[in-house]
Amino acid sequence: MPGIVGGSYFYPKIRRLFPIYSVPRVSPDLQPRHGPPGQPAASPMNPIVALHGFTGQGADFDPLRATLPPGTSLSAPDLPGHGSKSLLRDLPAYSLPAHLDIISQAATAPQITLIGYSMGGRLALHWAIAHPERIRRLILIGASPGLATPEERDERRLGDATLAEFIRTRGLEAFFKYWHNQTFFQPMLHLPKEHLDPILARRAHNDPEGLALSLENIGTGTLPSLWHRLKEIRFPVDLVSGEHDVKFTRLAHEMGAHLPKARHSLIEGAGHAVHLEKPSDLAMLLQ
Repeated sequence: MPGIVGGSYFYPKIRRLFPIYSVPRVSPDLQPRHGPPGQPAASPMNPIVALHGFTGQGADFDPLRATLPPGTSLSAPDLPGHGSKSLLRDLPAYSLPAHLDIISQAATAPQITLIGYSMGGRLALHWAIAHPERIRRLILIGASPGLATPEERDERRLGDATLAEFIRTRGLEAFFKYWHNQTFFQPMLHLPKEHLDPILARRAHNDPEGLALSLENIGTGTLPSLWHRLKEIRFPVDLVSGEHDVKFTRLAHEMGAHLPKARHSLIEGAGHAVHLEKPSDLAMLLQ
C-alpha cells in the first residue's frame, strides 16, 4: 500500500515525557481520585460508554463487560460504517456531529465514564471537550488528539483516501491482509483461536463501502486537531497503551505533558487493541 505505511502510521521513537507504569503499578502522584471513596469507576452507580475503533464493533467490548462487577452498565454503540450501521449510505450520517449525537444518545446518565479506542478515542475526546460536565472519567486506549499541523493532516487525508479506494477496489480480504500486518496488531493476532475468531468474523462482516466512507469522513486527516484543547481539560484522563504499541505509547507521553489530570498505564504484553487483548487489565483500571 504505497503512501500508507511509513511515517503516517509508524513512529520509531518514544519520548518519555512523564513516567509510565504497568498495570496494576500506578504512581500515586499521577493517579487522580476518581470520585468519592468506595465508588470505583466501574460500578452500577457509574455507567460506562465505550467506543470501538476503525473496523470494529460495539461487541468488541464484550470481553471487558464480562470482567466488570455485576450490574455495571456498559453501552457500546456501533458507529457509522460498522456492525449494524455498516450499510449506511447517507453521507451526513458519517459526519462528526452525527457521531457525537450517537455518543449523546448512549450517554443517558448525568455523568459517565467514557472509553474510546483508537478512532473511538478521537471521537470520545471531541465529545468530552464539548460536554466536560458529563465526564466523570475519560479513558483513551491507543488514541490521539489528531494531527497538529495542516501539512500532516493533508498528507494523512491523502493516505486515507488511498486506503479507502483500496478497500473499495480490492475488498475486505485484501485490506485486512494489509491492515493486520501492522506491527502493533500482532499481539491481537496471537490470541487463542476461541478469542480471535469472533473478532475476525465481526470485522469480515463489515461492508467495504461503509469502512471507506468512515475513513473519508472521520479519518485522522479529516478531523480537526485537539492538541491545543488538552490544557483545558479538568476531568481525569487515563491514557492506555500496549507495551508493543510504540506509536501510541509515544503519543500518550506527549498528551500527558499537556493534560492537567492524566496518568499513563502501559499494559504488558499488549499491542494496539488492549481492550481485546487484555480486558482484565483494563478492568483493573476501572476498579
